Amino acid sequence: MPENSNNYLSGKGFLVPSMVLVVAATLSACTAGSGEGLDQNGQPVQPGVPTASQFQEIQDTIFTPICTQCHIGSGAPQGLRLDAANSYALLVNTASSEVPALMRVNPGNPNQSYMLQKIEGTAAVGGRMPLGQAPLPQDRIDLVRAWIAGGAQPAAASADTVLKVASSIPASNEVAAPGASKLTVIFAGPVDSSLAASGTFELRDGLDQIVPLSQVRVPEGRPNVVEITVNALSAGSYQLAVRGEGPVALADTNGRVLDGDADGVAGGDFLMSFDVSAGVSR
Repeated sequence: MPENSNNYLSGKGFLVPSMVLVVAATLSACTAGSGEGLDQNGQPVQPGVPTASQFQEIQDTIFTPICTQCHIGSGAPQGLRLDAANSYALLVNTASSEVPALMRVNPGNPNQSYMLQKIEGTAAVGGRMPLGQAPLPQDRIDLVRAWIAGGAQPAAASADTVLKVASSIPASNEVAAPGASKLTVIFAGPVDSSLAASGTFELRDGLDQIVPLSQVRVPEGRPNVVEITVNALSAGSYQLAVRGEGPVALADTNGRVLDGDADGVAGGDFLMSFDVSAGVSR
């Protein structure tokens, strides 16, 4: 009998080191799954890396220097803007325009995330991204896979005591396509959906007439986004107001009221003007 018999288990006339059993069980567990959370070599992806740091690294090393050469502003392909103000909101839990059955980023499911398929070159539609350039280095692809497998968390939240507007589509002073029928406002925190649907958004045309809103909603899985649907807008100028004061003010899910005028204090309306171009809508 070995000196330390606690490290051994008996079995049918021979002794088996307990650590061997543990390793064998671990390997069995790794090979029995769907492959989610593993890189192309079957190894765990980026273990122990904080997912908030992962997304910031993705933005800093992939989206901003590479992807925004095309994916920015009103001309962004498929409407996917990958600048820092818009990328997360337009990727995570957002259906792909090319393959609507797939999310661009499906949290926890890298193999079912269209963005990953596009940068790996396995997507059924279109070319590999970045289009017309060398593929991303494998360590960058592994980083994206790790981030998605870990739940596709956003970058670290700020410590603001107010709700702020991070971005809007169209952006301020932007010219939208003919017949535009959807406006998107992206916030720096999760919006109270009951307040979003209670008159806190107002659209007026160039004659200062109120434009009816068909729907105002916080999409499922995208708590910091408000989508506004209207009938196709005719050519002209418009102003969108988001109420941060008055009888009903927009707030986040923690009750922090909108700082619409960006003075660091809760209150004030957010105002955003844009134009719709003339022409035939597509």
